[in-house]
Amino acid sequence: MKTRLPLYLIILIAAVSGLGRAQTPAPSTPTPNVHGPALTSPQGKVPPPLGSIDISGEPIVRVVANVQPAVVNITAEGTVPEYYNNYENFFSHYRALRNRPEQSIGSGLIISADGYILTNAHVVALAEQEKSVSITLQSGSKYKARIISADDDADLALLKIEDKSVQFPYFDLTYTSPDLLGETVIALGSPAGYQGSVSHGILSAKNRSFAVEGHTYSNLLQTDAAINPGNSGGPLVDINGGLVGINSAKLAGEAIENIGFAIPNDIVVPWANDAISVARGLKPPSIARSQTLLDSVHQHLGLGLKTLSADKAAELGMESTGLVITDVQEQSPAAQAGLKQNMVVVGIGNRQVTDEKTLPHELGHLQAGTNVRLHVIYVQSEGPFILQRGGSVMLTAR
Repeated sequence: MKTRLPLYLIILIAAVSGLGRAQTPAPSTPTPNVHGPALTSPQGKVPPPLGSIDISGEPIVRVVANVQPAVVNITAEGTVPEYYNNYENFFSHYRALRNRPEQSIGSGLIISADGYILTNAHVVALAEQEKSVSITLQSGSKYKARIISADDDADLALLKIEDKSVQFPYFDLTYTSPDLLGETVIALGSPAGYQGSVSHGILSAKNRSFAVEGHTYSNLLQTDAAINPGNSGGPLVDINGGLVGINSAKLAGEAIENIGFAIPNDIVVPWANDAISVARGLKPPSIARSQTLLDSVHQHLGLGLKTLSADKAAELGMESTGLVITDVQEQSPAAQAGLKQNMVVVGIGNRQVTDEKTLPHELGHLQAGTNVRLHVIYVQSEGPFILQRGGSVMLTAR
């Protein structure tokens, strides 16, 4: 005798028996596996979030919020030499030298409450004549900062905001990163002038060398964090906010991506501490860099130079100062190029020079065969008139 089951029980058994088998759902619009506020379903509805995530607690967000108040934008202004055709009359003309205004933008890091700022030397190179640069804080406040020290060989500079009424947010250099290969790093600064920009990547390599303008910088860190013009002088920090290094340069090329360089903290921190100690009068300054460069010029080019005084410049009718030639050794590269005493050097390479402190650091690394271009002004007396002539000469170091 067969037992007939109720209809509802037959339906229940069929439903339960299908749980252990793979099911083929009816065709439908696929549901995305990534959800977010900007992602809408085909029906125009915003899918709910997958969970309650506090974005403000992300490591990079916390580091940026902590470090960024001490990162500043730096604007340096100066002049660079250029030649132009100067027509004295209808029958004669000559190429004269003049100064063209130029501006550079970089970043810096406040490292003390009283306003000492760390940056790259090349960021403030244009302003070496004026000895001051413009500083903009993340808050938008603007100040003038004085150039205290600039070391072209290390590519580091120390600035000082002179406003004593303000206590500035500052980065504590006592905590540094262990600089481990592969660690997450964060670059802060003002690429292309966009202040408050952040990029991140990893520490890609150590002990890299990078050559620019005839000088090779060594012991650099390499990172794939985006570093662009304007990032120079800003900090590279780790996921805990410890200083990895100071962003300095990038490798550029059509087929090159994300190769940036930073000066490591084991160079930056001792240099900064030493520069501040000298600035505060706690220790004597080291041997003047300018004297070392003058010695190199005399040895390799046979040329004696000293700063042209403002009074002497006015006497010669010059609008700007420079380095007057005091001595030319016989048979030296300078003598062979036709240089003579009392000519005034106003530019070396693409850099304007106004005194001994503005000598390019490349002069300290001269080797036999190195070419050095000097921009020179010389004064000629013709009757009652004093004429300034400008020209450039190429010297080959001996």
